[in-house]
Amino acid sequence: MTSMITRSVVINEVRDILIKAGFATSDPEEIVHASFDLVARRDALILVIKIVLNADSVSEKAVSGMMTLAKAVNGSPLIIALRSGKAGIEDGVMYTRVNIPLISLQTLNDLFIEGIPPMVYAGSGGFYVKVDSDIIKEARKRGISLGELAEVSGVRRRTIQMYEEGMGAKLEVALRLEERLGVELILPVDPLSSPEFPVTESGDRPKGLAREVYGDLGRIGYSVELARRCPYDALAHDKKVLMFTGIDQQKPDIKKRAKAMTNLSRVLEKHSVIFVDRMGEKVNLEGAPLIGSRELKEIDDKKRVIELIEERG
Repeated sequence: MTSMITRSVVINEVRDILIKAGFATSDPEEIVHASFDLVARRDALILVIKIVLNADSVSEKAVSGMMTLAKAVNGSPLIIALRSGKAGIEDGVMYTRVNIPLISLQTLNDLFIEGIPPMVYAGSGGFYVKVDSDIIKEARKRGISLGELAEVSGVRRRTIQMYEEGMGAKLEVALRLEERLGVELILPVDPLSSPEFPVTESGDRPKGLAREVYGDLGRIGYSVELARRCPYDALAHDKKVLMFTGIDQQKPDIKKRAKAMTNLSRVLEKHSVIFVDRMGEKVNLEGAPLIGSRELKEIDDKKRVIELIEERG
């Protein structure tokens, strides 16, 4: 049955869940040339989401822009998938692909609508859970030996010690320990915890107008991070400001990119700007402010860039 479901249908279902849960979300129809499908914000919580039908299609290269954005906005990258290979994605289980948490549509609904987090995560060799190490330590203080716990659970004594140190346990092992200790031992899994972001390749080295603009942004105090598989060309930022930055090099899809940048900046409450070689009568494109490269060259205070963006947005 899942083979009949299109990715666009799943994207809209994900968006509906997030809106119901109180998130402001981007419009998926406006997000173009991106390695993510949705961006959502609820107060300080920001999600950068990729939806795939098959988890096996996910690669580090395919989600590089997603990871760059999540890191820049202190957000949580999340993949929603229907299946892995020919098998379905189990509900209530957190998987990972290229170090990004991956869950089913139902698990997303349970997490944000029902307030029920996943309790199991998939790893090499099966399903695992986080166990409350303090409960195991307390049981040992009460006189339950390592040997008894190891025998009951079917693992080695050293493995029990590793559970005390915070290592996850196989689901069936944790259930046997819970039965012996008479208490709930399994802790929920957090698919929104910050992953270790891998080092990803940025875009090609800038040329022409892009090199000129990024050099001037750097001169006045902004750091510039090139983007791949994103509607914007780079992220320009300092400690307080983040800008989605586009370069109009006569790209035929610049209007679509501008619209996507405006959509992202609205949801995330960030700035967007497109730098052009020459200014015409227009001061913005699809809501994205325009700044001429010559104007930028004359700017010495980086605050002036924000002033122009706010004036022309």
